[in-house]
Amino acid sequence: MTSTQQPRFDADGIDEAGVIEYLLQNPDFLERHPQLLAELRIPHPCGPAVSLLEHQARVLRERNRILQARLDELLAVARDNDRLADRIHRLTLELMDAQNLEAAVFCLKDELRSNFQCDAVTVKLLGEGDAAVDWVRPNAAELRAFPGLLNDPRPLCGRLHREQLEFLFGDSATAIGSAALVPLADGQVVGLLAVGSYQPDRFHPGMGTVFLRQLGATAGRALRRHLRG
Repeated sequence: MTSTQQPRFDADGIDEAGVIEYLLQNPDFLERHPQLLAELRIPHPCGPAVSLLEHQARVLRERNRILQARLDELLAVARDNDRLADRIHRLTLELMDAQNLEAAVFCLKDELRSNFQCDAVTVKLLGEGDAAVDWVRPNAAELRAFPGLLNDPRPLCGRLHREQLEFLFGDSATAIGSAALVPLADGQVVGLLAVGSYQPDRFHPGMGTVFLRQLGATAGRALRRHLRG
């Protein structure tokens, strides 16, 4: 270092000259810490040409970056799934404690709004009953807007048509950006669960539906216990 050069410091205030002195006194440092080679940039004195070792180091660093990003993504998904499984478990326990049909429907809607961050929740039960529950006749004309759903009880996710939204969410239909439609099925379909979001990309056709199917089966069985006949 010449007299006109100023020592540089890193974020922790470590003098570069001190680092150089340490490495000179410990020439086997990188041998004892070979993992650092994948992170360090070591230029080669052959001008613009790149040595094989330097090229390999670059490839390893990029591969390590990609693998770390994938691992972080998998861990985030695993944490989200754990939290979702806990919520499904809590909802199941609450439905088991419901003493009648009205209480079970209220519990289902309340839990979804409170713990699943849903902006709108609708439960339509097939059949006829008192006004405390939202009923729809199995042959009702409104159900023609959902062709095949009662015969193939798989969740549908995405943006619904205006007619579907109005039937499910009434006055809130215009605010719903996306929705998940879940058949409440325990062997047979006993109703429909519609979960709406103001966000247009919250529910989309490519999303996984494992938890939605579990939700439909769990809620379907709980509600069926209280249905007449």
